[in-house]
Amino acid sequence: MASDTTGLFDLSSSQVRPADVVALADGRVRAMVMPEGEHRQRLEAGARIVEQRLAAGDALIDRLDRAVPPGAPPDDADGLLLRHATATDGTLRDRESAAVLAARLAMLARGYSGVRPEVLDLMCELLNRRVLPRIPATTSGSSDGGLIPMSYLAAALMGRREVSYHGRVVLASEALRAARLQPVELRPKEALAIMSGTPMATGLGCLAWERGRRLARFATALTAMAHDVVGGEPRHFDPRLDELKPHRGARTVARWIRDDIAFEDRDAEPPRPTDPAVLRCSPQVLGLLVDAAHTTSRALEVELGSVSDGPVVDPETGDVLVGGNSHGAYVAFALDGLKSAVAAVVGLLERVLALVCDPDVSGLPRDLVAPEGGRHGFRPMRATVAGLAAQERKHALPSTGFLTAIGPEHDLPCPAQLTAIDCLRSLSVAESVAAIVALALCQAVDLRDGQGCHRRASAMYGAVRQLVPMLTEDRAQDRDVVTVLELFRAGLLPLGSLG
Repeated sequence: MASDTTGLFDLSSSQVRPADVVALADGRVRAMVMPEGEHRQRLEAGARIVEQRLAAGDALIDRLDRAVPPGAPPDDADGLLLRHATATDGTLRDRESAAVLAARLAMLARGYSGVRPEVLDLMCELLNRRVLPRIPATTSGSSDGGLIPMSYLAAALMGRREVSYHGRVVLASEALRAARLQPVELRPKEALAIMSGTPMATGLGCLAWERGRRLARFATALTAMAHDVVGGEPRHFDPRLDELKPHRGARTVARWIRDDIAFEDRDAEPPRPTDPAVLRCSPQVLGLLVDAAHTTSRALEVELGSVSDGPVVDPETGDVLVGGNSHGAYVAFALDGLKSAVAAVVGLLERVLALVCDPDVSGLPRDLVAPEGGRHGFRPMRATVAGLAAQERKHALPSTGFLTAIGPEHDLPCPAQLTAIDCLRSLSVAESVAAIVALALCQAVDLRDGQGCHRRASAMYGAVRQLVPMLTEDRAQDRDVVTVLELFRAGLLPLGSLG
């Protein structure tokens, strides 16, 4: 990340990566576009070319309205936004809107969109001051899928519609006044540049990538805990096995497990019975998510460094290019793979819960019922996880069946937005499953009196038990699940290194 000591991130001179978008969305760094220099001149040149082409009588092709004619009235951009104020779904969360705004900035800052630098400056200020557009969590049947939801960002820049200002929903005009910012009158090509392309899928994809990486480590830590509480065979994770099937993700997960269970070479010890597949095969399943996150990261990094709106303006030659860069097939394909891997992780975690609740395999009381007087233990939790796993299978369906079109210009709609939204929903379900399994494994540690637990299990147990007591009798556990989720999402669970 290219940032200076003041925490500024220059979007115009840096290769933007998914981790940078996450940092911008979280407010850990502030966005800027270089206020002077060669790149600023490139941005200004692109904007001038648009004006010159219009003044010369050229029609700049607009993929929805066919053309932006010369001498268009000043409210033409406003009319474009008005026609696209048709969303019917809920809105993105603030963090998600911030990620979309950061991704849009990264793409426009390349200087091939004909957008004036002062428009980019205002976008930076919206992000930095948390004046966040209320972007609908929906898509549109166009080749990029973003025209309708992204019109809400363009409208916010003009002081139209609603925004979230430090978490409070207000009119955009009021928020801009409170933040001492002036709205801009977008030119027609600028409005279209903001609305088209892949920033929504890309920004949300960056958040999904980050959550997917952390989920992989969480699930691995839970697998190591399960290994400890059932007295698993550590030799299933011998590094020589990794070398004989060297998938990158599987090797990473196996290394994490070896670290979590304090693996040692125990060839001199007599072999134990073979563990259930849910333990010994876990690197091959959890490794899918590690590898899917890596693949997603590469696709997102290319997209963040790309020009995905249209038409494209070459500031060096003055040419206006119309093509298909706005289609988000690469992002959709990567995120489809990510959510399929998430579903596989949920399937494994559901089996981990079944394992520790089965006395014939784990040697623990059925459903982890405490001897003090509980009756049902974690049986209701198992029913909840079964339902969540069914939801996960639905989310894992690929998005390639999204084929609705609105005309010949948009006869190949892009599913990337829907895929990104589904991927985030999938991750929310998976995180809930992981939280429930964490509670069950802490209960198992209690029932074992901590015997056989290595450092990861002990650390995870300690973090959870600071806030959630043992289930000694039947009680409502919904708040317990929320507590573990909050610990995980705040980064307060000792999961271990992601490296």
